[in-house]
Parts: sequence; structure tokens; C-alpha cells
Amino acid sequence: MPHLIIEYAKNLEEKISVAALVSSAQEAMRRSGLFASHNIKTRAKSYEQFIAGDNGNSFIHAEIRLLEGRSSREREALSSAVFNSLCQFAEGVPAVSVEVREMDASCYSKRVPF
Repeated sequence: MPHLIIEYAKNLEEKISVAALVSSAQEAMRRSGLFASHNIKTRAKSYEQFIAGDNGNSFIHAEIRLLEGRSSREREALSSAVFNSLCQFAEGVPAVSVEVREMDASCYSKRVPF
């Protein structure tokens, strides 16, 4: 577990390597020391239709979903690390954001590998 979901404006695909963006954010999660690297699940989704403020012709947003139990300081440091990794790819991108969400473990189900 955790899940890192990166959403971005499709027009960024002409300017950046999405694979490198995903890899960099995954590495920031790993370097946090909060998770075993084999448990981090990272994915990206592009959007063609969006409005990102008055002057926003592009955006990058990451949502980090965690099970409960991390301290506020740990969540803040994780958010900052992922934000900094995204900003490396965000020259000229007016909207870059990261959100950390805690999930209720009693409501989370997953398949365990055989």
C-alpha cells in the first residue's frame, strides 16, 4: 500500500517525459523511508478536458493514499518530497499540487499475492 496517483494535463506529454515524472515521484515515495519499495503503487492519468484556474493551460496533481497511522510530520514530509519531485518537470506549469489522504483500514480490501 500506498497508492500514488498522478493526474496531469495531456498537453504536457509534448513537453515532458511522463515516464520520468512517474519514476521520480515513485523514487520520492521510496526515499521517504515510510514504505517498502515493493509496496508503492504509482500510476498516472492524463486529462484532455479541464479548467485549471483563470490562466491554467496545464496542471499536475498527485494524490497519495495511505492507510492510517502516519504522523502529521511524516505526511507533510512525504507531501513535500513528492511535490518537489513533480516540480522538476513543471517549468511553465501554473498549477502543481499534492494531497495526502488517509484511508480507513477497516474499509480497505486487497488481494494478497499467492
